[in-house]
Formats: sequence, C-alpha cells, structure tokens
Amino acid sequence: MHIVMLLHKSVEFDSRVRREASALAAAGYRVTLLELAPVPGGTAMLDGFTRRSCQPPRWLARRLPFNLYRIAFLAWFVGWQLHLRPDVVHAHDAAMLLPGIVGAQLTGARLVYDSHELATSVPYRERAWTWFVASIERLAVPRCAGVITVSDGIAERLRVRYRLSSTPAVVRNVTALRTNGRGRLRERLGIDRHTPLILHQGAPAPDRGCEALVAAMQELPQARLAFLGDPEPGYGVKLRGLIKDLGVQERVSLLGSVPLEDLLAHTSEADVGVTLLQDTCENHRLALPNKLFEYVAAGVPVVASALPETQRLVQQHGLGWCVTPGDQAGLVRALGDALSACRDPGLRARLTEAAQELSWSREQQRLLGLYAKLDRRAAPAVDAAPSARRTPAAAPVPAATPALHAPATARVKLVPGDHEPMRAQDGNPRQLFIRATGPAGERRSERDGAHLQLVTERGPQRGHADQAGVGVGSRHTRLPDRDRPLVGEHPAGLAEGRPDAC
Repeated sequence: MHIVMLLHKSVEFDSRVRREASALAAAGYRVTLLELAPVPGGTAMLDGFTRRSCQPPRWLARRLPFNLYRIAFLAWFVGWQLHLRPDVVHAHDAAMLLPGIVGAQLTGARLVYDSHELATSVPYRERAWTWFVASIERLAVPRCAGVITVSDGIAERLRVRYRLSSTPAVVRNVTALRTNGRGRLRERLGIDRHTPLILHQGAPAPDRGCEALVAAMQELPQARLAFLGDPEPGYGVKLRGLIKDLGVQERVSLLGSVPLEDLLAHTSEADVGVTLLQDTCENHRLALPNKLFEYVAAGVPVVASALPETQRLVQQHGLGWCVTPGDQAGLVRALGDALSACRDPGLRARLTEAAQELSWSREQQRLLGLYAKLDRRAAPAVDAAPSARRTPAAAPVPAATPALHAPATARVKLVPGDHEPMRAQDGNPRQLFIRATGPAGERRSERDGAHLQLVTERGPQRGHADQAGVGVGSRHTRLPDRDRPLVGEHPAGLAEGRPDAC
C-alpha cells in the first residue's frame, strides 16, 4: 500500500510526522512525504520514507497576490498526488485537509486526517482562517476513512462534533528519542550538578506560563531556571524585559535550540521540568504536550498545569505535581516541593516505569492498527489490466482545483474499480464514490480519468463499524507567509517545533 503524507512545513520541524512516517515505512508500507519546504535535491530518503518538496517556484511568491499564492500551494500538492497515485492520502493538520480531500477524490485514494490539535478551538490570528478551518473540517472529516488525534479528550470532541460512527484513533505525542549522553545543559549555564535546576523545554511563547514561571523565581532564590528553545518571534524581547524588571537575570537563562538527537541528554540534567499551558482555549484544556512525554523519557519529574488531559496522565503515573493555571502561590509551592523531592527513590521508580509504558514502540501500535484496518478493507481488482509503471517525473504538473460537490442526484464513479472508495462515516448518503482503475498499489495512467459515469440514482451507503477516526498537537496551523522564508524561523535542531502549541 502506497501512503502519501501531506505536511505544510518541513519534517525537520515536526517530530510527530517523522515518527509516524518511519513507523509505517518500517512496517512495510511505501511512504512518500510531500513537504511545503525545500528538500535537498528535490527528493531525499529519511528513516525509510521518501521526502519530496512540494514548494512552488519562488517567483510565484513575488508575482502573485497572497491568496493566489495559496492556490499555487494547493495546485502543487494535488499535482503530486495525481502523479504518485497513492492508495491512502494522510493529511497532517487542518491546512492539509483541502489538498488532501481534493487529491483523494481525484485519485480514488482513501483519506486519513491526522489532527495535531483541536483545530477549531485555537485562537487564530485571522478570522478568515478560523472560518476556513471550521468549513473544511465539516466537509472532510465525516468523509475520512480514518481520523487520528493526540488525546482522548480531543478524540471525543471530534466524534461528537462530526457525528462519527466511532471514536477517532488516539496516537499521543510519545517521543521516540533516546538519551545519547551528550548533554551539556549545566555546562552552558555554568553551574554544577548540585544547583537546583528547573527546565522549560520548548519555545517560550504566550499562554504557556512563562511569565508566571519567571515571577516564581523571586521566591526560589537557590534555584536556576532555563528556557531551552528559540522563543516565538517577538516574545523573547518581552520575556527578557520581564526577567530584567524582576531582577532575576542572573538566575534565568534563555537558551537556543539544540540538535534533536541531543535533546533528552540536555533534559535529563534538570531536576524538574515544567509544562504550564494556560486555560485560554479548549485546545489547551484537552492537549497532551510533547514536552510532558520527553520529560518522562528523560526521567525528570514534572510540574504541570492542572488541565484535564495533562492532570489525568500525571496523576495516573505519579509523575509529579499539578497546579491550577493562574495560581501563582500554588506554582511556587509546587516547584519547591518538586525540588525537595526530585531524588526520592519512589518518584524515580515511578518515572522509570512510566517511561517503559509511554514508549513509542508501544504507542505506534495504535497507528499501525488503524492502517491494518485500512489495508484489510482494500477491495480486489475488477476487470482491469494493470497500467504500465512509469518512473516519476522530476516535477509534478499542477492540477486545477476540482469541485468538491457533485449534484444531489448523482454519484460519481470511475470504473472499473479496484479500491474501496472513501465512505462517509455513519452512512452519509452525500459521500461521493470514486474508483480508480488498476490493481491496488499500481500507479494508474492519466487516461484512467476519462471513463466517467454518472449514476442518476443515489443510494445510502453503509459505514464501517470499525472505522477509525481523528487528532491534536500543534499550536497554530497556517500556510507560510509569502514574505517569509518557507523553511521556518528555527534551525533544524529545534528542541520543540514552533507550530506545536504544547
């Protein structure tokens, strides 16, 4: 089975996508990742999967208005899907849902939506983007063959909101990183191993409790605080100003990102790790931050916001302390307790046990289970001779954006068919049936789209009882700004990718 993943940035900045793509490749699936970012040579191999750049020519950014430039992104993503003819299109986040559903409809592939966050509950900067996210999810999610998300709370919200026949699959942001022994966190700070050290891993940004954390250092004179990760644009200046105003600049440090392979070695040198998302939106309330799993993998106890999903995980495994967002006295008390008990043998034993349970080798089984179901549903070839295989061209031919709706009295079907069509969850009768010729896994020719039949009657369709569903994780999903470089604001060794809200 050929899986094409769609990503609105570079995989270098998204450890979740890299984990999933490599896990599927290791399981024997053919995986191609289309990235909206430059890839060396246009195509490269990474961890067993193929990376392809889906970035339109830069001259388009200079000549086209921004909205038309977005259409160019859509055209390039759809063009590559038409060229590759996948069996499954795996769209990462809301920004990739539109090219995902268009490409899936045109190629007869099944669509999987991997929601890294509760996209409709993120405070976006543009109202138009908020409307777009809500509209495209309403259109696409019920028509997906599978939906994935990052927490049980978000999965349940998606099931209810889109009336899915089953709860979406939950693949949490459990890290696959290992400690490599090259940590130099204390060396960079100029402190010895006896100095109490508090770590905020990941990009400092608004609504993550960074300012409350700095203020708490006034009450913890023996401790040091380190922020490990490049701040969000503009926020670093504000945070440094607060540090200076509170007179704690000698004990609070803002450190840049480190190479991903060195991250856990740095993290393991801390006495306590913090994750302090504020209760500003439903996405935060239901999130399970990446850093929480990375603290566990590094054997570091945590102080976390008492938000439903995070608190449940911390209390279930005895990982540390939870504090109500906005409770400054409670935060100071929790940090003091954590520093006093960080070397407690019982706490250390619980962290070791949790690290074994919250491992990627176990978590990836949820992803592989979803794809095993999709693989079993693949229909056999019918009355079709396989098309000749062709070597992929160096660049895709952009495809025009097709209409996403058929008339109410018709179903569209490409015949003869070999793939099970995408089905509306819960038997949605508006679902379009599209079949593509050729045996499963074979690349089809462009001529296959010529035999279009309109069936004048529309019958209800039967949903699958075991159909998998939706998922959460990044902070603010948007297409790159035409006036900014497409390869993020941070280096490839990002400690925690910027779009990740948690």
